[in-house]
Amino acid sequence: MQHTSLDNIDLQTLLLLSKDSRTTYRNIASFVGISTNAAKERIHKMISNRIIQKFVVIINPVIFGYEKECILIIRHIDKTIKEQDILNRINLLGDVFVYAKQLGGDSIFVISVRGGAEDKIGILTDLLKPASVESTFVSYRPVTMQVRSSDFKIMKCLLSNPRMLVGDIAKEASMTTKTVARRLEIMRESRILQFSILRNLSSLQITGYVEFAVIINVDISYHQNIVERIHHEMQEHLVRVPTSYQNEVIFAVFFCANISTVDLIFKKLDSYHGVNRVDLFITSMLTYHQEWLKREINKRIESNSS
Repeated sequence: MQHTSLDNIDLQTLLLLSKDSRTTYRNIASFVGISTNAAKERIHKMISNRIIQKFVVIINPVIFGYEKECILIIRHIDKTIKEQDILNRINLLGDVFVYAKQLGGDSIFVISVRGGAEDKIGILTDLLKPASVESTFVSYRPVTMQVRSSDFKIMKCLLSNPRMLVGDIAKEASMTTKTVARRLEIMRESRILQFSILRNLSSLQITGYVEFAVIINVDISYHQNIVERIHHEMQEHLVRVPTSYQNEVIFAVFFCANISTVDLIFKKLDSYHGVNRVDLFITSMLTYHQEWLKREINKRIESNSS
C-alpha cells in the first residue's frame, strides 16, 4: 500500500481551507511561504488523493426556522441495523447536518431541530435500543440581518460549488457582481455562511494527520472566556468552533500530527477554569448532509417567485 504523507505545509493548507474554503491560492501561498502555483498543485494533489473530498458551505439553520442544535452521541450501535435506518430514526428529531463515526464504534450526529424536539428523545432512545443515547441541546443565536430572495439564490449556487467565483454566481443568479460580493460579505459577517472542506479521515493511506473532536461541558458564565482561550492558545491546531450558539457546551474540532499532541491539547482543555468535563472523539469518517438545505432554499426561492 502506498502511503500519502502530509508535511507541515499540507497541514497548514488544510487548516486554512477548513476555516475558509474560499481562501484564494495566492493567500494560501503567502501564508505558508510557497508560490501560488505550488499551493495550487498541492491542493490539487490532495484532491486527487481524496484527502480533500469536497469543499462545503455551512449555512446557519436559524434562517430556516430551526431553533436549536442537538449533539447526539450514540454508543454500542447494533451492527445489524443499516446506517440509513439509523438516520431515518434520528430524523424524527430534525435534520441531520453532520454524521461522524468515531474510532471505537461510537457515532456523533449534529442535528438541526425545531421547537419540541427534546420531547422526542425518549422515543428515539427506545427506537435505537440496545444502543445508548446521550443528547445535548443548544439554542442558536438569533440572526439580525434580513435574508433576501437574492441571498437564497447565492446560497443555491454555493451549495453546488462553494468556491464558485463571484462573477459566475452573478451570471447564474442574474445579479450584478457588485451585489453578489456585497451580499456574500454581509452573510459571512452575520455568520449565516461559513466555508470549509470535507476531509478524508478514514483512509489508511494517509499519515501525519489526526483529526479529533471535543465536547466541552463548561459553566455557562465561562463560555466566552474559554472559547477565546481556545482561539488564542490553540489556533495552530484548531479547525472549527461553531459560533452560532452559546451554552454550557463548546464543540470544537482540531487536527495535529500525532497522538501525543492530541493528549496535550486534551489535558490543556481539561485544565481550563470553568471546564467541568471534556469528551474526546477521534473521527474515522465524517459526512455533511445538505439535501435538506437545498430543499429549504428551493422553498424560499419558489415562494418569492410565485
